[in-house]
Amino acid sequence: MIYRPILAAALSVFALSACQETPAETAKDVAQAQQTATEQSQEARQDANDNRADAQVKVADAQQDLAVTDAGAVKKLTQAESDAMMVTAKTKYDVAMTDAQGRYNVEKEKCDALKGVGEDACMSTAKSALAADEAAITATRDAEIVSATYYE
Repeated sequence: MIYRPILAAALSVFALSACQETPAETAKDVAQAQQTATEQSQEARQDANDNRADAQVKVADAQQDLAVTDAGAVKKLTQAESDAMMVTAKTKYDVAMTDAQGRYNVEKEKCDALKGVGEDACMSTAKSALAADEAAITATRDAEIVSATYYE
Protein backbone atom coordinates (compact mmCIF):
# COMPACT_ATOMS: atom_id res chain seq x y z
CA MET A 1 0.00 0.00 0.00
CA ILE A 2 2.84 2.30 0.67
CA TYR A 3 3.97 1.62 -2.83
CA ARG A 4 0.83 2.99 -4.34
CA PRO A 5 1.40 6.66 -3.36
CA ILE A 6 5.05 6.37 -4.39
CA LEU A 7 4.03 4.81 -7.68
CA ALA A 8 1.43 7.51 -8.21
CA ALA A 9 3.97 10.23 -7.46
CA ALA A 10 6.49 8.67 -9.82
CA LEU A 11 3.91 8.43 -12.55
CA SER A 12 2.93 12.06 -11.97
CA VAL A 13 6.55 13.21 -12.19
CA PHE A 14 7.05 11.13 -15.31
CA ALA A 15 3.82 12.43 -16.85
CA LEU A 16 4.69 16.02 -16.01
CA SER A 17 8.16 15.67 -17.39
CA ALA A 18 6.75 14.20 -20.58
CA CYS A 19 4.39 17.19 -20.99
CA GLN A 20 7.05 19.80 -20.40
CA GLU A 21 8.85 21.11 -23.42
CA THR A 22 12.53 21.14 -23.66
CA PRO A 23 14.23 24.54 -23.91
CA ALA A 24 14.88 23.83 -27.61
CA GLU A 25 11.21 23.09 -28.24
CA THR A 26 10.22 26.23 -26.38
CA ALA A 27 12.68 28.30 -28.40
CA LYS A 28 11.32 26.78 -31.60
CA ASP A 29 7.72 27.54 -30.59
CA VAL A 30 8.65 31.10 -29.61
CA ALA A 31 10.43 31.63 -32.91
CA GLN A 32 7.40 30.25 -34.79
CA ALA A 33 5.03 32.52 -32.81
CA GLN A 34 7.26 35.52 -33.53
CA GLN A 35 7.34 34.62 -37.22
CA THR A 36 3.55 34.26 -37.30
CA ALA A 37 3.11 37.55 -35.43
CA THR A 38 5.49 39.30 -37.83
CA GLU A 39 3.65 37.91 -40.86
CA GLN A 40 0.28 38.88 -39.40
CA SER A 41 1.55 42.39 -38.59
CA GLN A 42 2.88 42.78 -42.12
CA GLU A 43 -0.45 41.62 -43.55
CA ALA A 44 -2.33 43.99 -41.24
CA ARG A 45 -0.08 46.89 -42.28
CA GLN A 46 -0.54 46.02 -45.94
CA ASP A 47 -4.32 45.80 -45.47
CA ALA A 48 -4.27 49.14 -43.64
CA ASN A 49 -2.18 50.73 -46.40
CA ASP A 50 -4.52 49.29 -49.03
CA ASN A 51 -7.55 50.59 -47.15
CA ARG A 52 -5.96 54.03 -46.74
CA ALA A 53 -5.08 54.07 -50.43
CA ASP A 54 -8.68 53.13 -51.31
CA ALA A 55 -9.96 55.83 -48.99
CA GLN A 56 -7.64 58.40 -50.62
CA VAL A 57 -8.89 57.36 -54.05
CA LYS A 58 -12.45 57.88 -52.82
CA VAL A 59 -11.53 61.29 -51.41
CA ALA A 60 -9.89 62.24 -54.70
CA ASP A 61 -12.97 61.07 -56.60
CA ALA A 62 -15.23 63.02 -54.25
CA GLN A 63 -13.07 66.11 -54.67
CA GLN A 64 -13.21 65.72 -58.42
CA ASP A 65 -16.99 65.26 -58.27
CA LEU A 66 -17.22 68.33 -56.09
CA ALA A 67 -15.06 70.27 -58.51
CA VAL A 68 -17.27 69.16 -61.39
CA THR A 69 -20.37 69.98 -59.38
CA ASP A 70 -18.92 73.33 -58.36
CA ALA A 71 -17.96 74.06 -61.94
CA GLY A 72 -21.47 73.13 -63.03
CA ALA A 73 -22.97 75.21 -60.26
CA VAL A 74 -20.73 78.14 -61.13
CA LYS A 75 -21.64 77.81 -64.80
CA LYS A 76 -25.33 77.64 -63.94
CA LEU A 77 -25.00 80.62 -61.62
CA THR A 78 -23.06 82.56 -64.22
CA GLN A 79 -25.69 81.80 -66.85
CA ALA A 80 -28.47 82.88 -64.49
CA GLU A 81 -26.59 86.09 -63.72
CA SER A 82 -26.04 86.71 -67.42
CA ASP A 83 -29.73 86.11 -68.12
CA ALA A 84 -30.67 88.46 -65.29
CA MET A 85 -28.33 91.12 -66.69
CA MET A 86 -30.02 90.80 -70.09
CA VAL A 87 -33.49 91.08 -68.59
CA THR A 88 -32.35 94.10 -66.59
CA ALA A 89 -30.87 95.74 -69.70
CA LYS A 90 -34.07 95.17 -71.69
CA THR A 91 -36.38 96.37 -68.93
CA LYS A 92 -34.22 99.46 -68.29
CA TYR A 93 -34.41 100.13 -72.05
CA ASP A 94 -38.19 99.80 -72.04
CA VAL A 95 -38.53 102.18 -69.06
CA ALA A 96 -36.05 104.69 -70.52
CA MET A 97 -37.79 104.65 -73.90
CA THR A 98 -41.16 105.16 -72.23
CA ASP A 99 -39.70 108.10 -70.28
CA ALA A 100 -38.19 109.56 -73.48
CA GLN A 101 -41.48 109.19 -75.32
CA GLY A 102 -43.27 110.84 -72.40
CA ARG A 103 -40.85 113.79 -72.49
CA TYR A 104 -41.40 114.07 -76.25
CA ASN A 105 -45.18 114.03 -75.84
CA VAL A 106 -44.96 116.79 -73.23
CA GLU A 107 -42.74 118.90 -75.52
CA LYS A 108 -45.04 118.24 -78.46
CA GLU A 109 -48.00 119.55 -76.47
CA LYS A 110 -45.98 122.63 -75.62
CA CYS A 111 -45.21 123.09 -79.32
CA ASP A 112 -48.94 122.97 -80.13
CA ALA A 113 -49.30 126.28 -78.31
CA LEU A 114 -47.05 127.87 -80.95
CA LYS A 115 -47.89 128.67 -84.54
CA GLY A 116 -45.99 128.72 -87.75
CA VAL A 117 -42.17 128.65 -87.77
CA GLY A 118 -42.04 128.64 -83.96
CA GLU A 119 -44.12 125.47 -83.85
CA ASP A 120 -41.99 123.89 -86.57
CA ALA A 121 -38.74 124.77 -84.74
CA CYS A 122 -40.15 123.50 -81.43
CA MET A 123 -41.25 120.21 -83.02
CA SER A 124 -37.87 119.82 -84.68
CA THR A 125 -36.13 120.33 -81.33
CA ALA A 126 -38.47 117.86 -79.58
CA LYS A 127 -37.94 115.28 -82.31
CA SER A 128 -34.16 115.77 -82.15
CA ALA A 129 -34.21 115.39 -78.36
CA LEU A 130 -36.27 112.20 -78.72
CA ALA A 131 -33.86 110.84 -81.35
CA ALA A 132 -30.85 111.64 -79.14
CA ASP A 133 -32.52 110.03 -76.12
CA GLU A 134 -33.43 106.94 -78.16
CA ALA A 135 -29.86 106.65 -79.48
CA ALA A 136 -28.35 106.97 -76.00
CA ILE A 137 -30.85 104.53 -74.50
CA THR A 138 -30.26 102.01 -77.29
CA ALA A 139 -26.48 102.33 -76.96
CA THR A 140 -26.70 101.77 -73.20
CA ARG A 141 -28.94 98.72 -73.67
CA ASP A 142 -26.67 97.25 -76.34
CA ALA A 143 -23.57 97.74 -74.16
CA GLU A 144 -25.30 96.04 -71.24
CA ILE A 145 -26.40 93.12 -73.46
CA VAL A 146 -22.84 92.69 -74.74
CA SER A 147 -21.57 92.76 -71.16
CA ALA A 148 -24.17 90.17 -70.14
CA THR A 149 -23.32 87.98 -73.12
CA TYR A 150 -19.65 87.81 -72.15
CA TYR A 151 -20.24 87.71 -68.40
CA GLU A 152 -18.10 85.06 -66.71
